[in-house]
Amino acid sequence: MNNLSLVPVNNQLAIDVKKSEVKGLIMKRLNELNLNFVTYRGNSEFLLLVLNLIEHLVVKKDKVSKKDLAVEIMNDIFNLSPGEKITIEANIQFLWENKNIKKVSKWKLFKCGISEWFFKKK
Repeated sequence: MNNLSLVPVNNQLAIDVKKSEVKGLIMKRLNELNLNFVTYRGNSEFLLLVLNLIEHLVVKKDKVSKKDLAVEIMNDIFNLSPGEKITIEANIQFLWENKNIKKVSKWKLFKCGISEWFFKKK
């Protein structure tokens, strides 16, 4: 009877929990890549990677602001100044308007899942 996961998390707490989970997964993935973050401070390609990861992990029903999450992640990595935050927001807007932010297609996910299932190590 001590299972605390039975108590539901609602409203803003649920949004914050989801945001924290997504942020943790993205930071983990970025650390797995072993990149020297200092060289990617103003790099649009690095920003696009973060945005694509967010697009893959966050769905509309989560009610998480993707733009705010991206700025928060970039701030955690680079400790941005207020001017740099404005620049990052403008770059995000530019990438979104030009349809550069893409979700991984369901077909590609299906193919990867099938190949992992057939070729998994025993």
